[in-house]
Amino acid sequence: MNIHELAVTESILKVVLKHAEASNAQKVVSIDLKVGEMRDFVEEWMQWYFDYLSKGTVAEESKINVTKIPVKFQCKECAENFNADVKEKEIYCPCCESKQVELVSGTEFFIESIGVI
Repeated sequence: MNIHELAVTESILKVVLKHAEASNAQKVVSIDLKVGEMRDFVEEWMQWYFDYLSKGTVAEESKINVTKIPVKFQCKECAENFNADVKEKEIYCPCCESKQVELVSGTEFFIESIGVI
């Protein structure tokens, strides 16, 4: 059991239940998440934890849908935006080959929408 994933999933459930209550929802049917590729979360485990934690709530049996956000950098020299594999030893701009790059996406983790009825 990954305690970090469990804690994050518990936080997601709290947010979902808060919004479901505020909108007088009878049932939560889906949760759409945006997750950066640098985040170490496995969709199947998140769903399993969510299923376990949501038993007996309006979110029980809801489906978590994850959209991955690619890792992107921006070159500080030429302003080129590019995707990169962070497993590479060095990251450099494919346009000008500068190593002066800045991470611009890939670490996100947020609820994009909650489907309710």
